[in-house]
Amino acid sequence: MVSPPPEDGSGTRRRWLGRAARAVIAAGSASALGACGESLRSQLRRNSPVAETDVKLLERLLDAERYAIAAYTAAAPLLPPSAARAAKQFLAQELAHAGGLIYLVGAAGAKAPDPRASYDLGKPRGARELLLLLERAERGQIAAYLTAIPRLAPGPVRTQAAAYFANDAQHLASVRLLLGEPPLPSALVTGRD
Repeated sequence: MVSPPPEDGSGTRRRWLGRAARAVIAAGSASALGACGESLRSQLRRNSPVAETDVKLLERLLDAERYAIAAYTAAAPLLPPSAARAAKQFLAQELAHAGGLIYLVGAAGAKAPDPRASYDLGKPRGARELLLLLERAERGQIAAYLTAIPRLAPGPVRTQAAAYFANDAQHLASVRLLLGEPPLPSALVTGRD
C-alpha cells in the first residue's frame, strides 16, 4: 500500500505519484489477467497458440498501455470530479488491456517484461494540461496498435488487439470532449491528429 501524498508541496508529491503509479501497474496487471476475458482464453485454446513472432509487438503494446496507466493514475486524483470519474473508468479498462496483453505474451511461452521504474509524464499543471497528457497517452496507444495490428498473426490475437484499439479510440474521443475539442478531428483515427 502506498501512503497518501504529502500536502506540503515539497516535491515529494511527484515521487508519491510515481510510486503509486508503479504499485497500480504491478497490482492491476496481475489482477487484470482475470479480466482479459474467458472468451479470449477459450479462443486461444480452440485455435493455435500465440505466435512467437507476435511477442515483440505485444510487448510494445504493453509498454504503451503501461504508459497510459501511469498517466491515468497520476492524473485522476488531480482532475475535477466529472473528468476524474472518466479517468478512473478508463484506468480500469487500461489495466484490463495490460492484463490481456500479459496473458497473450504468456500464451506464446514468453514472460512479459516488468513495468518501467518510471514514466516521463512531464510536469502538467492544472486540469487542461493533465487532460492533454491523457490525450497524448491515448494517441500513443492508438499509433502503437495501428502499427502492430496488421503485423500480428491473424486470429484471436489480432482480434483482441483490435478490440483494445477501438476502446482506446473511445477514450481519446472522450478526453477530447473533456478538453472542449471535437471528439474526432478527422474521419479516421490515426493517433497522429
